[in-house]
Amino acid sequence: MCPGGGDNDLIISTLEKYYTYGPYKPKVSIEDDWIKIEIDASTIISQDNDYKKAIALCEKGKYAEAKPILKNLISKNPTISEYHRIMGQILSDEGDQEEAINCLIDALRWDSKNGWALLMMGNIFAKFKNDVPTAMKYYDQALVANPNDNITINNIGANLMQQGKLEEAKKYFWEAIRINDKYPNTHFALGMIAEREADFQSAFYSTIQAIKLNKNKDVLYQNSVRKAFEIAKNILATDAGKKIYREYRHKLEFEGDRRIDIVQDEEIPTAAKFEFAENYEREVHIVRYKPSYPAVEHLIMHELVHLDFVIQARKDDLNQLFISNQSHKTQFITGLEPTIKKLNKMGISEKSIADYCSNLYEGINRQIFNTPIDLFIEQFLFTEFANLRPYQFLSLYTMLQEGLKAVTDKKIIELSPKDIISKSKVYNIVNALQFKDLFGFDFTKEFNATPSELKHAKDFYEEYLQYKDDKEPAEEYELVNIPDELYQ
Repeated sequence: MCPGGGDNDLIISTLEKYYTYGPYKPKVSIEDDWIKIEIDASTIISQDNDYKKAIALCEKGKYAEAKPILKNLISKNPTISEYHRIMGQILSDEGDQEEAINCLIDALRWDSKNGWALLMMGNIFAKFKNDVPTAMKYYDQALVANPNDNITINNIGANLMQQGKLEEAKKYFWEAIRINDKYPNTHFALGMIAEREADFQSAFYSTIQAIKLNKNKDVLYQNSVRKAFEIAKNILATDAGKKIYREYRHKLEFEGDRRIDIVQDEEIPTAAKFEFAENYEREVHIVRYKPSYPAVEHLIMHELVHLDFVIQARKDDLNQLFISNQSHKTQFITGLEPTIKKLNKMGISEKSIADYCSNLYEGINRQIFNTPIDLFIEQFLFTEFANLRPYQFLSLYTMLQEGLKAVTDKKIIELSPKDIISKSKVYNIVNALQFKDLFGFDFTKEFNATPSELKHAKDFYEEYLQYKDDKEPAEEYELVNIPDELYQ
């Protein structure tokens, strides 16, 4: 038995949704306590294939092929709202907004609750007619039709933002996030509002989320990338980064019972380095960094984490010391004989060749020993120091570009041993994989890696991921030995 009034409407609406197949809605009625459901099976059977074909063509942008099919479907059954709605979508994409509106009016004539048609009408009036009040009326009705449709709610927020009503817009954007937190457009919009409000940290966070969640290299993605750099540079213009590393240094000085000096030094071979007091037989630790690099606050923090990890490992007597000696270096340089001969034929001086071989040896050693530990350090910084992320972003991006050039530049490749370039490329790709996880940018294809090199990098990174979330003191050292296994 079905009571009358509003309950009947709810029952009819629920049954309509349940028995709807694609664009084909049943007729549901209640008479004398009986529910009657009429499904036009013959129409579904005869028209469904053409409908699906038209949809597939539209998804590929083949509108010229889809339109005749839709026109034929409309002529056979003009009461199907979705036929008109899709035709309206095509015409709008082709730039004929007036005819698109006419088709959408037909769609709404046959189904006044067609949320997508209402949404499209709102989009056309907002974007092409510059008539925000009318657009809002359609959006409101679309929201009534689909109260859990995050795209409709996002568009309402976008129009409020366009009118300068930021507080009202934020309410809709946060509601859209609540419904679907994987929609990049909403995160980008929240980033834009936060930037206007000079809340640059929130703006950076939301913009990075928009990049991470965008699977297409579309206009939104490009705008998000550009905006991320702009916001990060605005943050760098403040003293926030200095405050972060000064507080962290003070904490480590207390825990390690030793002073830490921070020194500018353009002569060091890397962007920054940590000199442990014990290794230099002095009372003070020193962090050296190149001031010519952007976001040096991140470089300093990175080096300080080296000390933090050592302090934690020392508490459990787990520290390890990795060294290389002259015999290792001699063996390495012996393997460079073909390259040395090539450089001799080019007229390169003996001293320059010796310096080149030494730098190559030191460079690959730094990658072998540092890459595994650096992965944990960057994850630690990203997790524990959220306000450092803009600095980390710009700093890592710069060093990734340096690494990319070092293993893809034609002149470097021509002069360097292939196996050294290959191994160096693997380590650089490992860093690129982490950068993708942290900030959404994927540089891995730019390395032009072989399938084998890419597999080595991914295997290495997968091994790191096994430790990442529950790392114990000194576990980072276990990854230093992984390359031996990978290259066998």
